[in-house]
Amino acid sequence: MNHREVAYALLRVTLGLVLLFFGIGKFMAGISNFVGGMNQHFAGKLPAIMVMPFAYAIPFCEVIAGLLILLGLFTRAGLVLFGLLIIGLTFGTVMLGDAPTVAHNLQYALVNFVLLWLVDLNRYSIDGLMRRKPPAGFTT
Repeated sequence: MNHREVAYALLRVTLGLVLLFFGIGKFMAGISNFVGGMNQHFAGKLPAIMVMPFAYAIPFCEVIAGLLILLGLFTRAGLVLFGLLIIGLTFGTVMLGDAPTVAHNLQYALVNFVLLWLVDLNRYSIDGLMRRKPPAGFTT
């Protein structure tokens, strides 16, 4: 068991769980409530036509990226999806002038970057299972 692969799996699973439950929480509270809150939050900073489509997409992106990252299924795609999401979220928080949240988003972006950079260590995942070769002498 390679300690780097285990560390990668632990970080990947942690990020996946965080994203998944952030998204599920938004669905449980009601998407319309979330979108309405986002629209109020950005009133006067960004037009509703920019805020509302992105706000509707956030919970779906969080759940999809969270599941992909958690399971290690199409891990690169899940990490890229989350990377794009965190760029959009960071743009919004910069527009609001919310420096602590920008710093928080940069931490998520850094974790995402590390996972994407080291994706070759993604052995303990569905992706890892699909790319393993059968044992020597095993014929199909």
